[in-house]
Amino acid sequence: MFVLLKKAVGALSRKERLIFFLALLSGVISTAALAAVKLERATTAVPAHGGDYTEGMVGQPAYVNPVLAATETDMGLVRLVFSNIPAIAEKAEVSDDRRVWNIRIKERLVWHDGAKLTSDDVLFTIQKIQDPESRSPLALSWQGITARRVSELELNLYLPSPYAFFDDNLKNLFILPKHLFADIPPSNWRLSERNLKPIGSGPYRFDSYAQQPDGFIETYRLRASSPPPPAGRISGVSGGAPNIAVFGMDFFRNSGSMLKAFNAGRIDGVAGADAAFLSGIRRPYTLSAFTTPSYYAAFFNPSHNAALQDSTVRAVLAQAVDRSTLITRALGGYGAPQEGPLPGESVSSSAPAPSLAALADMLDAAGWNTSTSTNARVKFQGKSSTTLEATLIVPDMPFLAATAEALRDAWAPLGMKVTLAPAHPEDILDSVIKNRDYDILLFGNVLNPPEDLFSFWHSSQRFFPGLNIALLNSKKVDALTEKIREGADADAREKDLHALDALIRAEVPAAFLYSPQYLFVTAKNVGGIEPRSIEHPAERFANVAAWYVKTARVLK
Repeated sequence: MFVLLKKAVGALSRKERLIFFLALLSGVISTAALAAVKLERATTAVPAHGGDYTEGMVGQPAYVNPVLAATETDMGLVRLVFSNIPAIAEKAEVSDDRRVWNIRIKERLVWHDGAKLTSDDVLFTIQKIQDPESRSPLALSWQGITARRVSELELNLYLPSPYAFFDDNLKNLFILPKHLFADIPPSNWRLSERNLKPIGSGPYRFDSYAQQPDGFIETYRLRASSPPPPAGRISGVSGGAPNIAVFGMDFFRNSGSMLKAFNAGRIDGVAGADAAFLSGIRRPYTLSAFTTPSYYAAFFNPSHNAALQDSTVRAVLAQAVDRSTLITRALGGYGAPQEGPLPGESVSSSAPAPSLAALADMLDAAGWNTSTSTNARVKFQGKSSTTLEATLIVPDMPFLAATAEALRDAWAPLGMKVTLAPAHPEDILDSVIKNRDYDILLFGNVLNPPEDLFSFWHSSQRFFPGLNIALLNSKKVDALTEKIREGADADAREKDLHALDALIRAEVPAAFLYSPQYLFVTAKNVGGIEPRSIEHPAERFANVAAWYVKTARVLK
């Protein structure tokens, strides 16, 4: 057959042979294309195991340790390397009086070094969180709770009183290996190299990190946890081994250098991006916007400023803010209006916001008159007077600086004189909030769990280390926050939450502003990420096992 074809082709002229081969090539290409189309129609792309993923972050890891982790970087790495209670528990049941939790751990779980994971590790972790020498950021949420061993794989947790949101405590409890830390005094834990070379039981195990000469950690590498070395045991990974084989984090000193790395393709993802970062991207990308139970507000301190003792003044300031414009100006549009203390709650009334003239009339009616010499309003009471002015303390961050400027501009036409006072976030935490030394404070509340408002609005939290920075003192609010914490019935709790929301709004303790979205940028080939509501940025890793960078085609 081949010989006959060769002779036939040989008998053709040069031009005829050219036409023949072009026709043959066209037929081959058409057949291949048709086969490819048929294959694509008959198959579907699915995530495949393998590949590398590198995420960029501004900052440094310091304590990849469930007891010590406090920063977004450390908490994210903890969620990749360690396992929490839902991942390792076969069951977690609460007693009828909701004061005793019984937890049984799955059998044959191991740490990354092959040691067995038992209830002793859970007990040890809780005890060290509660140990004052550890200075754990989780200590407050585990205060008063007693943990007792039942067996090698079972333990009980005893609560001093029912707590409706205790399952959040369990979700945020990542377990530390007792056999590696038991002989180290908690006061020395922060010096241990195990904070940067952790051994956990989660989806990824520590591989390596690289430092610059000045000690700056520039790369941190993890590898997917493989099936356990000891025969007959299983890993602590929930949902099976992750798709991505190598998970890396590259660290940068500033967002500019991180942006260059992303545009150059040296990193595949950036967590916590903002509108300015997005505007500088020069490559195709996927944007995942997560919602969080956090919001920013301008908190009023009436005990520090006489003008703010007037509820009309507070109400006018709260209503004068155009939140939609503010979100565009400060967040590039990536946020939602916030007009109350519950995350995700919008204004309860559909009525339009009062006009500037209507707000000015409210101040006139309350006795605040405009001074011709200062353009600031003044209220006279006998021989004394109070000027409508305040200092607004703002954390020195670009989006909050833009927010503060917008508030000043919105309040100035009403005769409110505002002095902006930028301050370093650490100084605000260590001094301003501690001493309640502010007129108005621009600050954010992160509710974890979202329905527990106790820490931010109960009167017992008005003083440091409490977070009731509006200094709200209401017996009705106190009673409802306590009731909600202990309530077992979800419907009744929802009703109480809306009643609490209305009570707090009526006091006008703050000008609630917005809830920013948490923006996560990834290269186009990264899949499996699920934008959703998360309680902390590190929770974006909750489904990390499903992330992928490689695909394979299978029959439909």
